[in-house]
Amino acid sequence: MNVRDEINVYDKAETSLTGETLTYDAAVFPNVIRKREIELIEKALRNKRPKVILDYGCGGGWLSLLLSNWGFDVVGIDASTSMVRKAKLICHEADLIICDAMRLPFRDKVFDCIIGISILHHLNLTKAFKELKRISHAGSRFVFMEPNLLNPLSAIGRKLLPTEQHTREEKQFTPEYLRTAFSLASFDLERYFALFFLSFPTARLFKKARVTACPSLVKIISFFESAMEKSPGISHLNSTIVAIGKTSR
Repeated sequence: MNVRDEINVYDKAETSLTGETLTYDAAVFPNVIRKREIELIEKALRNKRPKVILDYGCGGGWLSLLLSNWGFDVVGIDASTSMVRKAKLICHEADLIICDAMRLPFRDKVFDCIIGISILHHLNLTKAFKELKRISHAGSRFVFMEPNLLNPLSAIGRKLLPTEQHTREEKQFTPEYLRTAFSLASFDLERYFALFFLSFPTARLFKKARVTACPSLVKIISFFESAMEKSPGISHLNSTIVAIGKTSR
């Protein structure tokens, strides 16, 4: 599958009125996965007040909409024409641009915050990090969340219940590999950990089975994931690697 074919996969993706792709269920995904991700993004931005945030791989626009509603100036980029068009329908405040994530159409040192959710594993890290360093100020904040190759349930889920957006070209990371890549690119990590042992495959299973998890089950899953996040011996097996920090000065 070449780059054009990979983009076509995302061009065909369906999205909700909030800019989310319709890949996962309507209970576990928003109330466990997205809720925790938003908490982390909000905490990373708290008291920082970046002037311009880059939504790196904006997809259907859910994050651009959220950040705009929080009062930030946002620029979103994505290689999918269809996704950007959909994002523009729900998020009128952000500037949303169709472009290659490894060839950004911005001048140097424009952004003081970059947020990317499940985007880096589609890219050449060397090229992507070089561009992100170029367009960001020294000391710019960043938040990235990427799939962890070590999570056993996600590996099984990708085989048995692949999402419509999975492509053969994407490559999940091990935590150590991604940490090393950040270090080599002079991205200073302040927090580096992993989330969600079972939420993603569970949310995908419920979606495919057309089952809605009851509130009590959602609470149980949320409690379990919170415990897994705090378990130092096995938390590296969680499905989402979180990297929060700043570019070196």
